[in-house]
Formats: sequence, C-alpha cells, structure tokens
Amino acid sequence: MKNIDINEIYTLFEEIRELIKAGSKNNNLIQPQIDLPDLSAIDGLSEKLDKAIGEIRKPVRTEHHHIFSIAFNKIFYGVIGLCILCLFLLFTAFYQRKEIATYKDNDLKYRYIQMKGEITPADIIAIDSIFENRRDSVRVIRKQVETFEEKVKQRAKLIEQEERLQEAKERLEGKSNLSDVKMKYKYAINLFCVLYC
Repeated sequence: MKNIDINEIYTLFEEIRELIKAGSKNNNLIQPQIDLPDLSAIDGLSEKLDKAIGEIRKPVRTEHHHIFSIAFNKIFYGVIGLCILCLFLLFTAFYQRKEIATYKDNDLKYRYIQMKGEITPADIIAIDSIFENRRDSVRVIRKQVETFEEKVKQRAKLIEQEERLQEAKERLEGKSNLSDVKMKYKYAINLFCVLYC
C-alpha cells in the first residue's frame, strides 16, 4: 500500500476543485484520474484472519496423563509412607482399645473388692479367672457392683438427713425453756427445712 503524503492529497483536492469549476462552465463531466491503492494485501490479511477464527472455533481436545510408576521416586515413596502411617495408626488404636478394656476391668475388680469388704488371695485368683475366661459373669458382677453403689449413696443420704434432724432437735431442745408460739413456729419451719432442703 502506498504512503500518500499530505501535500499530494492537497494537490489532488485542488485539481478536483479546478475540474469542478471548469465542468460547471462547460457542463461537461470530466473524470479525475486518481490512483487507487493496491488492496490485494488487505485481501490476503482477511483470508489469514478467517483461517485463524476457524482454528479458534474448533474444539480443543486436552488430554491429561497421570502416571504412577516406580520410576517417579517421590510418588512411590509418598504412597509407601502413607501406608506405613496407616498401619501404625491402626496398631496404636487397637493397642489403646485393649489397654482401656484392661483398665475398665481392673476398676471393676477394685469396686467388687470394696463391695465384698475383705477378700482372700484365693478370692482374688477366682476373680481374675472370671475376668479372663467368663465375660458373661463380668456383666453380672458389674450389675451387682452398680446396685451396691446405688444403695450406698441412698444410705449416705438417709444418714445425712438423720444427722440434720438430730442437730435441729438438739438446737430446739436447748431453747425449749421458751415456750411461746414463736418458738413452736420456728421449730416447725426448721423441721420443714431439714426434711425438704
């Protein structure tokens, strides 16, 4: 494409003006001779642009390849490490479960011995054999211990209430020399508080 200078354009406009003036005087239409630039380069560029747009519109197929091979050391050692870690955690969980069960059994043995009061070495051996061999008997022992502990708690509550009543009675007997209505009223209130508080 030719580069056209501004002066050339100016001269072309001047020639066109003169031709128009001369044509208006003669009423003859005279065609100016203008050199048109070569447009073949633009056609070539538009064809290339159409090809590029066609390539862009085609769907692109992307393929992802995941390769797990011993040849890649990081992946291989990572998988082996994870497997070892999982095995270690499983072993630890199993060992802890077994250890916790042993602690629970020992706790139950101690509570059973407390329930019996006194025990001989032969009884200890018998209890150990029950816990090792007969697990259904352990359930029975657990129920016996739990009912015994509930009875002990109830008995402790009753003893505590009796002590409160005895203290209230002693306080009131110490003040029995006053036999007016106020003292009887206070006695009734104290007795009520001791029973229900």
